[in-house]
Amino acid sequence: MFFNNSFWKTKNIIFLLLVIVLLFIFPKIVGILLLFFAAYIIACALNPYVNKLSAKMNRSLAATIVLSSTLVSILALIIPIFIVAFNEIRILAITFPDKITKLVSIISNGKIYGHKLIDILDFNTILGGSTAFAKGILSQSVNITISLVQLAVILITMTMIVYYIIADKDYLKKKLLQFFPPDLKNKANDILSTISFKVGYYVRAQLISMAAVAIMVMIVLAALKVDYATLLGLISGILDIIPILGPTIALIIILLFASPAAFIKVLLIIGGFLLCQQLSNYVIKPILFGKLMQMHPLTIFLALFSGIISAFVDNVATVLMIAPVTLAIAKKLKISPVPIVISVSIFSNLEGAATLVGDTTSI
Repeated sequence: MFFNNSFWKTKNIIFLLLVIVLLFIFPKIVGILLLFFAAYIIACALNPYVNKLSAKMNRSLAATIVLSSTLVSILALIIPIFIVAFNEIRILAITFPDKITKLVSIISNGKIYGHKLIDILDFNTILGGSTAFAKGILSQSVNITISLVQLAVILITMTMIVYYIIADKDYLKKKLLQFFPPDLKNKANDILSTISFKVGYYVRAQLISMAAVAIMVMIVLAALKVDYATLLGLISGILDIIPILGPTIALIIILLFASPAAFIKVLLIIGGFLLCQQLSNYVIKPILFGKLMQMHPLTIFLALFSGIISAFVDNVATVLMIAPVTLAIAKKLKISPVPIVISVSIFSNLEGAATLVGDTTSI
């Protein structure tokens, strides 16, 4: 029998209690680990600036100056944007009933292949769901307030963790390297430094890329005289961090806000948005990531290209098509094809999961 007298020893009972405790606190541990991981990524992005300043002053003081300057810069950048966005949201709230009326009018009079939209869509269900959603927001206002307070606490905690990771970087690395055998410490130190370097510059390149997308979309929408151009540009920039799916959602939101509009204007909005995405994917990102992360722009270009293709073609077929091209180009340029092929494979696998066609195992 499994639970015999020999099983109920002190060490077995302690182990069993520890397992039970871990099962209860595991969800909270995951949240804490994610918090530390996010703080580590931010610290990697700020480390180069701290390293430069620490050559002239104490590292703790350098960390304080860099972190404070970063917070002030973020607030100085975000507050004016959110003031404009807040005004646009306020105007949207005032004009929202008129927009709904116009949208209902379009749906009532619109046709698809000879069938009226009003006969296809169940308005009672849609309106009923909208009413329930609005009531839910009002009833959950207390919970929303609590969530905002929790978010503020998390941000403050993350800021403190980032500070200590930056300020005590050498001490933390020294303690971490103690877990490695003596003959592997130097190699582990090089790997940790490389990871910190790559992660930090990736974050900076991604933020610059998102800001570029937001500005470009904002300019296009403002030129086409689309309402709430600032707000929609901001949304597009934030969602750009999600490959394929993010820009798709952003375009849908833009078209919803732009309706009702003339067919030509809708086409211009779609064309302008796609142009912004193409400039971001094939010009801005290859240059940014290649320069900051010290990677060949071809790696970024082919990785992004394979990711887009894999959304419409099976990811295995995408790699089989692009890999020979990659090998031929790498041979011409006399560079190693290994990192490029690995990047193509990873992007094809990840971004192919955005659609059922790209990842047929999901069907």
